[in-house]
Amino acid sequence: MSVYVDDRLLTETVRDVLTVDGALAPAVEVRTTQPLANAAGVYGTGVTVAPRTITVGLDVWPTTLPDRVTALDTLRRRIGGLRLFRMTDAPTRELYVTLADVRVDFYHISIPRCYVELQFTAVNPAKQDREPRLYGLSQSRASLPVGTWPSAPTVTLNGASPSVVNPIIIVRNAQGDETHRLTLTGTLTTNDVLVINCASQSIQRYVAGVLQTGTASGNAWLTSGVFPILDPSDAIDGNGITMGLTATSGTPTGLVLYKRAWA
Repeated sequence: MSVYVDDRLLTETVRDVLTVDGALAPAVEVRTTQPLANAAGVYGTGVTVAPRTITVGLDVWPTTLPDRVTALDTLRRRIGGLRLFRMTDAPTRELYVTLADVRVDFYHISIPRCYVELQFTAVNPAKQDREPRLYGLSQSRASLPVGTWPSAPTVTLNGASPSVVNPIIIVRNAQGDETHRLTLTGTLTTNDVLVINCASQSIQRYVAGVLQTGTASGNAWLTSGVFPILDPSDAIDGNGITMGLTATSGTPTGLVLYKRAWA
């Protein structure tokens, strides 16, 4: 099994990848607990997720002792900083990592070969699609497949003629029950576009390609509801979540863009 760092095989630099630990185990959510006097504790509303630690063991075979230093320098340049990490068992899933530690073990002081152990940390432990998914939105519900971890989509609403008045985004689970409703107040004319970033919980409005600010900004359109999150607990085997649009008047259309995520 091979390891890619920034879409380059580590075996371009080292002889072999011997071990990989921590990349397959699913990340686990931990809910905070509140102690109660003379009673059992209760779960709170906060949720934390520990970073993912990935340890990679490498077999390095330089030709000479000076080459060993060169090989280790080359390896250090390849893995330093913020990097994209993926493996050949899931080539379409990747996550961002930073190098946390390096350990080098010599097989023998006079032999150039050595064992290198790298420790990477992924603050966000979820693995995501390499390429985002894009679906059209209308008054007919669009089916949105998910992974095993929630995804925060970006929704674009288009202006039209006749105008779209007070657009609403509705998300339903696999049973058809409504889980999210985001209600906006305003009129989308032909040159208007709303970009709703559910990760940052912000709305940008463009008129003829110009970003609007102040009272004309997209955030001023927010009336009620919550920004949609695609939660796998609302799906059945990753399928069944839908998103649709409605409005007071007009025919709303748009796009939804997101990456599936896996624990």
